[in-house]
Amino acid sequence: MNCTSCGNANAADASFCQVCYEILGKKAAFTLPAPVSPPVAVAAPPFWTPPSIAAAVLLFAVMVPARQWLMRAFWLPDFVNLAFHEGGHIIFGLLGARFIMVAGGTLMQLLLPGAAMLHFLKRGEKISACVALFWLGQNFLGIGRYVADARAQQLDLVAGGVHDWTYLLETTGLLIHDVGLGAVVQIFGCLVMAVAASAGIRSYFVTSARPR
Repeated sequence: MNCTSCGNANAADASFCQVCYEILGKKAAFTLPAPVSPPVAVAAPPFWTPPSIAAAVLLFAVMVPARQWLMRAFWLPDFVNLAFHEGGHIIFGLLGARFIMVAGGTLMQLLLPGAAMLHFLKRGEKISACVALFWLGQNFLGIGRYVADARAQQLDLVAGGVHDWTYLLETTGLLIHDVGLGAVVQIFGCLVMAVAASAGIRSYFVTSARPR
């Protein structure tokens, strides 16, 4: 092997030149490896696909006319909702304003499932977040019934107390619209429930399809 520095002929297996002691083959030793191409990022599939949107619309269309049946079907969560409702009066009553205290029952019904949904979303637990969102929508069914009863006052109240929405709507000048507002609240609840159910089903199949 000829030395690249002095040109001396050396043995083929020599590491150093016998004349100038130059390292033989050093250029080859310091040859940089070929650059490695970075992995191509695969875009995540869209969450709201046309089938999931169609499922939400279909569920909403079925739930709206069946909302009275849905209220009877989900009677068990109503006991939990009622407990949160009464607790809301106490908690918001600490603020001193009567309007806030009366509205606090309904606010607490919505704040707790909403907080649960945000908690699960923060943890990346989408299915649990959808369950909490469905619970939030279910609350609107009972709230809507309560709103629509503001003038008739046919619902049984806890300990025979004051009808919340009679006071709230009368104070805001909307008492005459109680039935219509109650229907709007229930329809909105059906929309929330339909979105939650469709998103939950979508999340379940996406999670099941992931390699373990």
